[in-house]
Amino acid sequence: MSEIEITDPHSRLWSAIGGAVQHTANEILILSRLEEFFSPKPTHLVTEGNIERFNSQVDRLESLYGGVPRIIILTHNDPKPKFDTYMSAAINETINNFDRARRSLCRAQTIMIGAHLLGKRPDLIDLPSNDEIRGEFKHTAEDIFWEHVETTLIRLAGFWDRAGQILDFAFFSIRQYERDGFCAVIDRIRANSCPMHPELAASPAWKKVWNYKKSEKEDGLQWLLLRRNLVVHSLHLRTLKDSEENKIFESTFNHLSKRLRENLAPASPEKEIERLHLHLAQAASLLPDVLTLCEMNALSKPGGLGEQA
Repeated sequence: MSEIEITDPHSRLWSAIGGAVQHTANEILILSRLEEFFSPKPTHLVTEGNIERFNSQVDRLESLYGGVPRIIILTHNDPKPKFDTYMSAAINETINNFDRARRSLCRAQTIMIGAHLLGKRPDLIDLPSNDEIRGEFKHTAEDIFWEHVETTLIRLAGFWDRAGQILDFAFFSIRQYERDGFCAVIDRIRANSCPMHPELAASPAWKKVWNYKKSEKEDGLQWLLLRRNLVVHSLHLRTLKDSEENKIFESTFNHLSKRLRENLAPASPEKEIERLHLHLAQAASLLPDVLTLCEMNALSKPGGLGEQA
């Protein structure tokens, strides 16, 4: 390419577009190839041996809440039947959100590997020999890693918002799910339904969902939601750096710095990935329990759970 072509705006534009296309295709290929070698490996929502069981549970639940049956038989003059597809749509939204959270986690894990090697083995790719430029590549890659961690956190928390959407419709016939989060719905079920139906409160599904909902430990929902709220409203994730000893000024008390260190408490990239894997696995494990609670509600006797408002 001549010097004129390199400096021409149209040539630079098409070169950039070509790079964007190549980047998009490469990301798809890299994610599919590298996942085989991830450690830990990201959980699938349904394992291969449980696909039929999960699909049967979803089919039963959609049918119980007025969804479209597998087979519709009509004569020529029959009017089109109407079915309630809300439960089906809410379940699909939840499943899609899980897949998006899983894909974000795979991206974060891929960038973590790349950022590490940019620091340790920059000779693996054709980078300029200038140490400052190489350092900037590594620094930018680390920033992108933390951005993907934030996205994964937000999507994992969003998964539980969508699970709450399913429960709110099943127990209280609420379709306009806009303000109440998963925790509010669970608290309402506990206050209104569990006292009237001891079998619900005593079920293994309820106990597992409730314990995850109330837990503030690293593998609990309260920990996840606190982090999600902080990165959405207040702070961004990044590597914690040791305080500099040779500052030429003293800082007054910094509330944001305190929240970063105490509430977000970012760990090493490897530890952050481990935390995200843990919550992805919790989501996959507990979704069938959420659906079981909805099924118990639908199968309850007349005047029971299904008719509360």
